[in-house]
Amino acid sequence: MKAILRHRDSETSRERVHTAPWLRDAARLTFGNPVSRIYLALVAAAVIFAVVDSLFVDHPDASMSGVWAALLTSPTLFPLWFAGDAMWSDAGAPAWYSIATIGLAALVNALLLGLVHRSLRGRPAAPKAIVSGGWDTRWHGDH
Repeated sequence: MKAILRHRDSETSRERVHTAPWLRDAARLTFGNPVSRIYLALVAAAVIFAVVDSLFVDHPDASMSGVWAALLTSPTLFPLWFAGDAMWSDAGAPAWYSIATIGLAALVNALLLGLVHRSLRGRPAAPKAIVSGGWDTRWHGDH
């Protein structure tokens, strides 16, 4: 399945590029609702706090500032970390992999929160037909 569909515009010779519907829907679920946006803002704040704490603050012991980002992304983060440990079993996963898994886990969790938000928000159901004695009374009243 291609991610980009190209259609030739009949009036001009240029091609218009349209994103695939599944990609647009996934982006809308990940970034287009308030629940996902708040979650991603919290994760970004935790990552910024961990970076600032590790770069600009001297600690006699190890800092635990990165734990907040790990806790916020925890449902999805741990299987990704275990996969990294399985791939690099000798020396452990490199630092770039650990950082990338936090970003990937945050995006997956935001997508799942978007799905939950859409399902809980609900949409009004279409009016159902009431069949009385074989007659469809949706358009004709209750008689």
